[in-house]
Amino acid sequence: MMKFFADLISAPRLLAPLVVMIVLPASVLAAGQIFWDWPSGRQFTEMVLQGLALDDRGSLVPGLQATEVGPVGPEVCWRVVPDSRGGFFTGTGHGGEIFHTDKKGQTRVFTTLEGAEVFSLIALSNGGLLAGCGPDGYLYRVNAEGESTLLGQVTGGYIWGMAVSANSETIWLAVGSPAAIYSYTDGQGLQERVTFPAENTLDVMLDTDGSLLAATQGPGLVYRVDVDLPASPWLICETRQDEVRQFIRGNEDRVFFLALDSDVGGPAGQDVKLNHMPTVSPSLISIFGEPMEPEVDKAALFRLEEGNQYSTWWTGNLDLMIVAWSEQWGWLGGGPLSAEGGQSVVHRLIPPAGHHPMAGWSGGDVLDLNLLDPKDGGRELLVGQAHPGGVQRLGAQGDGALQALSPALDAGRSVSWGRLSWTATTGPGKTRWSVRGGNRSVPDESWTPWSASWTANDHELDLPACRFLQWRVELPRRKAGTQEHWAITSVSVSAWQDNAQPVIRAFTVENLSDISHGGLLGSNDNITQEFTSGLRVEFGRKSAAGRKAGPTRAAYTRPVRVMTWQGRDPNSDRLVYRLEYRREGDRTWRTILAETGEQLGSWDTSDVPDGQYDLRLTASDHLDNPGGLALSSQKESGPLMVDNTAPEISGFRVREVPGGLRLVFEVRDKSSKLGQAILRLPDGQVQRLDPVDRICDSLKEEFDTEVSWPVKGRDPGDAPWRLRVEVWDLSGNVAVAEGEVR
Repeated sequence: MMKFFADLISAPRLLAPLVVMIVLPASVLAAGQIFWDWPSGRQFTEMVLQGLALDDRGSLVPGLQATEVGPVGPEVCWRVVPDSRGGFFTGTGHGGEIFHTDKKGQTRVFTTLEGAEVFSLIALSNGGLLAGCGPDGYLYRVNAEGESTLLGQVTGGYIWGMAVSANSETIWLAVGSPAAIYSYTDGQGLQERVTFPAENTLDVMLDTDGSLLAATQGPGLVYRVDVDLPASPWLICETRQDEVRQFIRGNEDRVFFLALDSDVGGPAGQDVKLNHMPTVSPSLISIFGEPMEPEVDKAALFRLEEGNQYSTWWTGNLDLMIVAWSEQWGWLGGGPLSAEGGQSVVHRLIPPAGHHPMAGWSGGDVLDLNLLDPKDGGRELLVGQAHPGGVQRLGAQGDGALQALSPALDAGRSVSWGRLSWTATTGPGKTRWSVRGGNRSVPDESWTPWSASWTANDHELDLPACRFLQWRVELPRRKAGTQEHWAITSVSVSAWQDNAQPVIRAFTVENLSDISHGGLLGSNDNITQEFTSGLRVEFGRKSAAGRKAGPTRAAYTRPVRVMTWQGRDPNSDRLVYRLEYRREGDRTWRTILAETGEQLGSWDTSDVPDGQYDLRLTASDHLDNPGGLALSSQKESGPLMVDNTAPEISGFRVREVPGGLRLVFEVRDKSSKLGQAILRLPDGQVQRLDPVDRICDSLKEEFDTEVSWPVKGRDPGDAPWRLRVEVWDLSGNVAVAEGEVR
């Protein structure tokens, strides 16, 4: 999260809010009836919430409402702390301003400090403040009139957190970088008391026994420090997360600490070299025998136990920056803008790993959470945010609407919208529902306006045909003094989509480039064909008893032709394919594959005569469209030459001539042109043979060739010498002739 802070400091516009509506596919997008159901197949967490929350059962209920209070204008509000009189102070960036908001909601600039970023604030009982700043490491004391006094400057540059001793004589500072703790006392000034093998010390807390707790980032460490012997800290914990961000007093007055998984890098994003040995975590073993590191959750909340032990209280993959404990609401956490509509969201954390939204509003990144008045049980919270900067007060009562906004429902194409129905646990008053629609994924001026609202739990939608729809529900406010309220338990939206014809994007007859023995699992009895497109196909067959796969086994698969294709259905219907062939001049199509959902097929041409053939592929959506509603598409390929007949060698003669041998023969092929001829000599060497006209490229070729034999320097073996000639046509068929020379 330090990288996040660095972005806030150095690039204040980087995290400017983008209002983006999530586009989610429908539960079923086949032609005909379409349904979008909550919570079946999806959760209400997809909603954009304004004053609503989710209860433990996942239903939509009234939640914490956000009311904007405090300063307007700062880009970043780092810290929000109550003043014990019903108001609060706000420490901001990037101008070093501290604002005060009184209990009537009136806000003024309390003081302006030279430190650009006010990272830490402590409200004093005399109405003043202590303020820690960055990037220059200034520590200020501010009196009740807003007059500031510079107490000192730390060399680390950033004062991330502070704690004050019970007698208010000593101020403890969490600083970085590097990670250290400083103390300040009147008369002695600032003193560095201890350093840690980390980048930053992010928080300090005085425990009930008078010792000091320290939390670091880069890596995430927790130390206990004896204030009388600070140079000998005791390491309590190294978390698997990179950052221990915060100490909190939670339920039962126990100490908790928040650990976050973040990018390594300091306030300026620099790399850090640490002189420490990291804790070794046990590795998992993958199926391939290689070690695998366990996945690290983005956030974890730990509880400090007796004897410097600790336990995991909550863990999850939420993007958090801060947490707070409220007797009224339990554990709450906030962080960067959520992906669900670019909203600020405060989540309720449910140990050991659950969470759901408690509040949502159109705001910025949540940087701080604090109880407005701890004595009231935490019924209201203050939220400091960034981009835009501001403070929100969260509570059960407010002036905003209690509503939830669905994501844009995407039907894939224009549809006729049907009905919206819902179920609920009812409370006082009535819920109000409305919809709007359009043909762009993000609602804009091209969408219809919101429809007139209705209250019935089953309603026919009055919208023109369009691709996208969004619904909105508003709940009535809870009456004072009653616990009865609405809980929306399910919502269903229906539509009708006319069927559209499937599309065959590609239909290809693969060109064979190589045949080899063996398969992907190393079986020598299988044959693998490799094609020019990169496709590899493995063939296997049952061998007869006692039969071994010989060196010509690969020839068995040569007549097998492989076809691939790509199909798409505009309605996302399931497609099945039919593959057929027809000899040139015939009218009847014959089946190769009757019905398959695969996009690959093979045809064994050894059972058909040589000649030219056409192929036809049919794609049908009949699985999802009964009766006469099904549609299909066809695509043809060809002509495809089928030639499984080897060339014929005639007149083969071989005889000795001075210095060598002379070979004479003629080769003919009925269908495919000849492509290559080779001579295998008695000593195993292979030599190319060229025809009389020098190019092997026609249906008939004559050969009259002299070759040197025996070859000087090579053992010719014993006579008679046996020679072998192989001639291949362009369909892969081979003719063989052999002769002896005595």
